[in-house]
Amino acid sequence: MGRYVPKTYSNRRLLRIIFRTVVTVSLTVLFLFIVLFFSLQNYKVSNEDGTVRLDIPWLMDEPE
Repeated sequence: MGRYVPKTYSNRRLLRIIFRTVVTVSLTVLFLFIVLFFSLQNYKVSNEDGTVRLDIPWLMDEPE
């Protein structure tokens, strides 16, 4: 019969997997946001009234 030792080893493998997944996903989203922010600076256009909009060439409708 085995010896009873309460909570000497607590396996937290599932918590580590969840924590690493959350950290990885959040860092990836942050990295993509920063890359998109700086890459879309070239397409920023200011109007006379002070509003800012994006003129992205591949999203514009071409007149027929």
